Amino acid sequence: MKLYEIAESYNNVAELLANPEFAENADIITALDAIEDEFNNKAINTIKAIKRVEGDIDLLDAEIKRLTAMKKARQNRIEEVKNYLKYNMQKTGIFKIESPLFKIAYSERKQSAVEIDDNLFLANNLDENLVSVKITPNKTAIKEALKRGDDVIGARLVDSQVLSIK
Repeated sequence: MKLYEIAESYNNVAELLANPEFAENADIITALDAIEDEFNNKAINTIKAIKRVEGDIDLLDAEIKRLTAMKKARQNRIEEVKNYLKYNMQKTGIFKIESPLFKIAYSERKQSAVEIDDNLFLANNLDENLVSVKITPNKTAIKEALKRGDDVIGARLVDSQVLSIK
């Protein structure tokens, strides 16, 4: 049986026990205990399945980290090779190369890129046209304010359900 079917059966038998006519019926009490055991076993097996998937997620996270590092290393290598080619094209004075597959061109653009020393720049330039700031709600502070009874427009405390697995 599926978990929701077991829960439905449990509720049906529990309703029978709520009826004074069946409240002391040993067969119904035994049936309710059996259904509860079945529900508990199903819940335990459900958590086991969750734990297996969580293990898969940990493996996937490790693989993503490994592949991300590999990707970054290859991107860095591409930049190194491009810089090597640019340096040598500049050194030889050869600025155009054509082949049947692609064209290579080297050119210098005056003041086309921006290089920023973050610490020095931010310490001296807070002009809103030069910097951008992302504003996000601080849920912890908002929760504390709401618990104190402060009115916070656009926020409210709501009930939540939590499943604890230890």
